[in-house]
Amino acid sequence: MLDDGWGKRIVTAKAYWLCNLGMLACSVLLVSLVPLPLVQVGAMGVLAGGIAGLKMGFGESTGPWKWLDSFMNVNRHQRKVAEKGTGEAYRRRRKTGEAGPDLISVDKKGPSSRS
Repeated sequence: MLDDGWGKRIVTAKAYWLCNLGMLACSVLLVSLVPLPLVQVGAMGVLAGGIAGLKMGFGESTGPWKWLDSFMNVNRHQRKVAEKGTGEAYRRRRKTGEAGPDLISVDKKGPSSRS
C-alpha cells in the first residue's frame, strides 16, 4: 500500500518531515474518530510502514533518525549521504530525470589513451 515511491518524490528535508507530520495527523484523526480497536491498530501499522517507507525512499538520515541510525549502527549509506550533504542535489536530479555528474573521463583523446 505505502511504498518508498513517496520518499523518492520528496526532495527537501522540510518536505520529508511535513509528510511524516501529515501521516501522523491522519492516523491520530482516524484513531480518535473510529472506536474499533482493529481499525486503530491497523492505522498504527500503516503509520509505521509509511514512516519507514518514506525514510528508506528519502535516502538520508535526518533529524532523530540520524541519531538512531548512528546509535544502532545501521543505514551506513544514508548516514554517509547526510554527512556529505549531497542528498538534496541527488534527489533533485532523480526527480527531474537529469543525469548525474560524470565521475570518470571516457575521452579517448586524453593523455592516458594508448591509441
